[in-house]
Amino acid sequence: MKRAGPDDLAPRTAIVVQDNVAMRAAAKDSAPAQAQLWRGEALEIRGERPDHFQVYDYRRERGGFVRKSALLPLSGSAAQPESLLAALRVVRQQPGMEALGLGLAAAYVQAASVARINGPEGAEALDAMGSLAERLAERASRATPRPDGALTSADTQVAAQLDVAARYGLRFRTLEREGGAMQLCYDGEAFRRVLAMAAATPEQKARAALALTRTDCLDPAATPAQREPMDQWRADVLDKVDLGDPLLATFWRNRVLMRQTGVWSSLAFLRARRVSVPAQLQVDAASAAARRALEAFARVVPAELSDDDQPSYNDAAMRGNAMRWLALPAGPSEQSIGGFRLSTAAGPAGETCLTLTLNGAREGSAALLRHCGWGLLMTASARINREGNAIAIASMPMDGWRELWLLRRAPQGWRVTVLPPVAAQPGLGYAEFAGWVPGGKEALVARESRAEGRYKRSYELVDLDTLETKRQAGDAAMLGAFQRWQAADWRGGTLSLR
Repeated sequence: MKRAGPDDLAPRTAIVVQDNVAMRAAAKDSAPAQAQLWRGEALEIRGERPDHFQVYDYRRERGGFVRKSALLPLSGSAAQPESLLAALRVVRQQPGMEALGLGLAAAYVQAASVARINGPEGAEALDAMGSLAERLAERASRATPRPDGALTSADTQVAAQLDVAARYGLRFRTLEREGGAMQLCYDGEAFRRVLAMAAATPEQKARAALALTRTDCLDPAATPAQREPMDQWRADVLDKVDLGDPLLATFWRNRVLMRQTGVWSSLAFLRARRVSVPAQLQVDAASAAARRALEAFARVVPAELSDDDQPSYNDAAMRGNAMRWLALPAGPSEQSIGGFRLSTAAGPAGETCLTLTLNGAREGSAALLRHCGWGLLMTASARINREGNAIAIASMPMDGWRELWLLRRAPQGWRVTVLPPVAAQPGLGYAEFAGWVPGGKEALVARESRAEGRYKRSYELVDLDTLETKRQAGDAAMLGAFQRWQAADWRGGTLSLR
């Protein structure tokens, strides 16, 4: 964002207040159109007719006549900072008026003194500018192109408003998502300034921090080495919000805490997969980040969540629950469980291999099972049933996506099956062991996911032979098996029962 120069908004400046306004060669509706103007554009007034202004557009380097009803002259009392800020407050609340709001914000920045800009009014104007730019980017991201490639009137309007925003120095980034969808994101310069201002209110700083740390505006093509410093920067930005300030409303505090949960969860995963540091430092760093994530989630006040915040709350819970095992001391690379020994070791091409052998087996004897995968194996999660014919262990192949490995003894020997959070393209979610049913034939599994645009949470009774779900419910209290056989340590540690 750049501050307008002294010639950008002269005393005889006007802002276009309507879309698709014709600038004509003469002060007549029948005169040829010189250009099409859009809401929020700034023009210089050079003359006046009964129902037209004679104007000049410096960007197009073209002059003409525009009807007075389509322009807001910025002169006299209308050009005073307090008047511009009052108009900005009204326009800020109206969807589709983002470009006009940006024009008013730029006019305020030009008209206000340095003291005003650095005071509460300046913080409000910059906060409004950032919010309008962010909302405009969201509108552009929601636009769906027609199959024939033609632009609709809504597409044309959004494109024109983005062009107006660019004239005021606002910059946007374009990211490509799965399926070829395009995501437009504001670069956040106005929010950075708000975050650095002593006069900004706690709410304004919280809004700025949330806008600067949006997960959907991260580059999907970034490598883990690039993502870690980005996530650390996001965590530092969120730490700038004083969550102990009594003037900060609880629902804003909740939003910052939920975002912190997601950011620290991602950092925990990235640090656990990092191989450029000694193993113990790697474990300690991942564990510290995981604890920060769970501590942030524990401070959220569910009673103060709005309906709009519920999806973010569910996402924070899934991210926190997916890596909660990292917050506990890591299990050894080789451990005894029941009458068996589980060991993990680095495999080919970055894989991690899990080996199952009998306790006391001679060195070099054949393993009961060996399975390799690219996921992060959480050995502290390993649980065996009373009959000794099934073992459950958690694995995270990607950030925010935790799968359940079920090791089962069959007539042909031991085999492993992977239960994903949902049978869909990986997104966000977890599938976790919740308890064994006596008899060695059934297990309890909790799943929660948001993938391919759908959210689901379920508690399931799973058949160990076929891995089919025999019964399921959206609430654990509605499934009798969960009431009788759920594991105590699962109930005490999971975020699924929030």
